[in-house]
Amino acid sequence: MHLREDEKRLRVAAQGVLAFIGLLLMGAGLALLSGVAHTGQPTATTALLIVRPLQDRVVQDAVQDAGQDAAQEAGQGTAPAAARSAWGDRDEAAVFGPPRATEPPRHEGRPQRGHPQMGHAAVRLAIVIDDLGNNLEWTERFLALGQPLTYSILPAVPATRASAARVRQAHGEYIIHMPMQPFDFPRENPGPEALLLNQGMEATAQRVREYLRELPDAVGASNHMGSAYTYDTDRMQVVQTVLAEHHLFFFNSKTSATPVPERVARQWGYAYLERNVFLDNDPSEAAIEREFQRVVRQAQHAGHAAAIGHPYPQTLRVLQRGLPRLARAGVTLVPLSALLTR
Repeated sequence: MHLREDEKRLRVAAQGVLAFIGLLLMGAGLALLSGVAHTGQPTATTALLIVRPLQDRVVQDAVQDAGQDAAQEAGQGTAPAAARSAWGDRDEAAVFGPPRATEPPRHEGRPQRGHPQMGHAAVRLAIVIDDLGNNLEWTERFLALGQPLTYSILPAVPATRASAARVRQAHGEYIIHMPMQPFDFPRENPGPEALLLNQGMEATAQRVREYLRELPDAVGASNHMGSAYTYDTDRMQVVQTVLAEHHLFFFNSKTSATPVPERVARQWGYAYLERNVFLDNDPSEAAIEREFQRVVRQAQHAGHAAAIGHPYPQTLRVLQRGLPRLARAGVTLVPLSALLTR
């Protein structure tokens, strides 16, 4: 009798436990069913609701851990790890300064437009040495400076080809210094095989092509004299068209105030540059020094500048002194073609 009563009590207790477990399972099932679509599969929203709290907790824990690590490192006098990963080594930034500004957008066939607040690395100066080719000696003297000058070589003179070969051997850059008719021609003689106003258009194009054959590694061309010739729109269009066909730019020496070469370049989209300063129009050494400083200031202000010098002993001495100082002024000497946009 007592044994049966004990069995009944155990059976009742077991049923109560099973009922309790059943209630728990029903509650869990109802909770799951609240986020399940009629198909019985979790929707995308349900999945996000299930996963997201865990993600948030992981992120919060990571943030808290990072904050604790940062606080510990700050107490030890070291830079926080998070700061190092975001900005790089703080000590290096303190030595070398903030990152420099990137170069401004470039425009096809036009010089870069600089800005006074641009980084120093963007400030460029090109110096062109005109009238080379009559002898090899002056080409060698300027090459001995070991600087990226640009050499402007006259065609059809005794050392034309030798000067060009020597510049290329030194990995330098040269342009063709095309002789053109000046206002006071023939009293002022631009030299042999010059471009003259009495030549027809085909003869003009043929002469420019002859220059290119004699100086095949040229990257551009400029005018030697040409105060009258550069006023002629038709002829300058022929000259600049032939240059453009060979992917050469025109560098305007600006021996006159004519707007024609730039206007032709703008109209047809030709590559074009112009000089800012003649270094040695006054060939005294003091005047050349002043002009050198002036073109450096122009480069600093505008972001770029181009100067023309000539094979004079005074010009050579000023450049010997001045070129090594450019880096301290935040200016980089570059070949002339580096002022062109691509």
